[in-house]
Amino acid sequence: MDAFNYLAVMVSMVLSLGLTQLFAGIGNMVQVRRRVKPYWLHAMWIVLMIGLHIQMWWSFWMLRGVQEWTYTGFAFVLLGPAMLVIASHVLLPELVDGTIDVQKHYYDTRAVFFSLLAAAGAWALLLESMMGLNALIVPFRLVQIFGIGLMVLCAWSANRRVHAACTFIVIAMLVSTTLLTRYRLGQIGME
Repeated sequence: MDAFNYLAVMVSMVLSLGLTQLFAGIGNMVQVRRRVKPYWLHAMWIVLMIGLHIQMWWSFWMLRGVQEWTYTGFAFVLLGPAMLVIASHVLLPELVDGTIDVQKHYYDTRAVFFSLLAAAGAWALLLESMMGLNALIVPFRLVQIFGIGLMVLCAWSANRRVHAACTFIVIAMLVSTTLLTRYRLGQIGME
């Protein structure tokens, strides 16, 4: 087994924990659905988080080109998946007795949730250059900076229209960047 495949196991395990958290959270809310007041933006972010986990795992393949792995380099690589797992946990409401107001939970936890996503975005912005795969200054970084800005805006604002607009923009960004820059396994940029 080469170093990349060895290290991919840990990344896959961490991302699997996040997906398990999300799928279990969906199942738990379905089980107590009579007590849950759903909120459409929250539901969209659960779906987006599933997509972000898959995208991160898919994008990990590009790291197979890393020539020399170090402990600190791998620790940095694990930060992104770890932030997604923690954000997934924050996104899902605790199943307490009584009514579970998902909209209230969404806005109560928005600062932590979206700050984690902004940090994960900053991690993604630095990843390729820190691992020696791509220059830090490439056109795609503008898209990443814009995405980080959207996450900071959502962390800061409790305005429902801002959150709705940012959510639809993030969906468009995730779909378009996946199709343009990560559609094929190992693709970096518009090849």
